[in-house]
Amino acid sequence: MARRVWSTLAALIGAAALVAGAPASAQSDEREAPPAFAIPGSAVHVLPTAANGVDYELYMRASDACTAETPCTAVYMLDAEYSFGLASLIAEHLEARGQLAPLVLVAIAYQDKSQYRLNRTRDYTPLHWPEGGYGEEAQTVSGGGPAFLDVLANEIIPFVEANAPASSAHRGLIGHSYGGLFATYALLEERELFDRALIVSPSYWYADGWIFAREAETHERALGRESWAYLAVGSWEEQPENGRAMVSDLERMGDILQARDDANLALEVRVFEDETHASIFPAALSTGLRRLFSPD
Repeated sequence: MARRVWSTLAALIGAAALVAGAPASAQSDEREAPPAFAIPGSAVHVLPTAANGVDYELYMRASDACTAETPCTAVYMLDAEYSFGLASLIAEHLEARGQLAPLVLVAIAYQDKSQYRLNRTRDYTPLHWPEGGYGEEAQTVSGGGPAFLDVLANEIIPFVEANAPASSAHRGLIGHSYGGLFATYALLEERELFDRALIVSPSYWYADGWIFAREAETHERALGRESWAYLAVGSWEEQPENGRAMVSDLERMGDILQARDDANLALEVRVFEDETHASIFPAALSTGLRRLFSPD
């Protein structure tokens, strides 16, 4: 009996839809979709093919306080697809409450979105290494960090400073995971390119800890100007059984950089409790931005 009642109701509903002129599914398909949310003031700039053969694009947003007459510090971010939205809304929220200086945010993205792992393996690793990371296929393209750093210095930064209210007096760099490895490499290699670095959960395990050997090779080279670095990691990232004791590695790098006794370097190292490799980035981003780009 219940089955017959439901069959009758279904028939009546279908008939009503036909009387109205179209099936219910067709009516819903014809409704105008609501507009998508967009980050106010943001823009996408498509760049010509770079010297390393890669097609980049930039996600950019400048504070309203940044003008040609009063240019602001530009903060360059890796992993644009997740860093840009977070940083844009956090920066807007903090600046409006007097806790952050006006900034020009620049996130470096790829026109081809289908090769996420290959792109970051190629660009963020400072030397070729046949194993580890995302696996053997991705590692075949590893080691493009030096070429990417050249593109950043000679193509991306000049484009930004020519097309946005970005000052050349100060520049920031933000990287997470492989991006944190690259940010450390950039800090060691190009002493005057950036004077603020937010380094989150860096992959110092890469290539059997190669970055520590590279730091030893550059240890006597002082930074070219007064610089600030904020190093952060989540307490749950200490996984020596997986060959990635990331908390210990970060603290080790902090101790090494502190031992430089470089008058131009102000360094802060923080282990965030109850954060994983995935969850650490928003927490470190909010805190790190305030530490590195205070309005005072």
